[in-house]
Amino acid sequence: MHCICCEVLRLEIEKIIAETGVSPQIHFIEQGLHDTPDELRKTLQQKVDELEQQNVPEIILGYGLCGKGLYGLTSKHATLIIPSIHDCIPLLLGCDQQEAGILSQNGSTFWLSPGWLRYSQLNFIRNREKRQKEYEELYGLDNALYLMEQEALWLQHYTNACFIEWPNILEREELLQEAKFVAKDAKLPFRIVDGKDSFLKALLLGGNDERFLRVPPHKTIDINGDGKIVIAEA
Repeated sequence: MHCICCEVLRLEIEKIIAETGVSPQIHFIEQGLHDTPDELRKTLQQKVDELEQQNVPEIILGYGLCGKGLYGLTSKHATLIIPSIHDCIPLLLGCDQQEAGILSQNGSTFWLSPGWLRYSQLNFIRNREKRQKEYEELYGLDNALYLMEQEALWLQHYTNACFIEWPNILEREELLQEAKFVAKDAKLPFRIVDGKDSFLKALLLGGNDERFLRVPPHKTIDINGDGKIVIAEA
């Protein structure tokens, strides 16, 4: 079994593999592609095509729809196994999309996890000074300050920051301090929610229940009028 997965889930996946012996072949894809759905789709399609050349019959995707980054992703021969979710947060929480929405307090939660901290949020904060200097060189001080203010606007609709904590996770204290640092930098109240490995473990075992879509060749996924992830024409 092969699994193409965002590196945001690396620590949790490696934990499951170490504890259970589940051993799909994992192909991690860089997190930054989430920012450009077309590039994410292009990269995933190239990986699917590559695996199909090896006659792989089923390919697991460790992604949600991800800003329609998976819309249009298709196969010629293999079945694509995809969790029926909008993003990876339900995989980390171990719940369905509806329950994740409740836990997110109507979308007002800025989620933190080991992968999001290491591959996105900490780097964004630590590179802030570097970005401002680059803006100053290109556009001058006033424009640089304006751009930095605009850069922070994406946080304005969040009311809290929440760390998803799995039991017995490695480097717990370090991760917790990093999460608190990010929350403080964002000027958001901090809380912790317990995550569960059941959803992600089921994905690595082949996605054999109603939480997953088994997408046949020449099909893709989309959102229907009720906001549900469904199989669609490619």
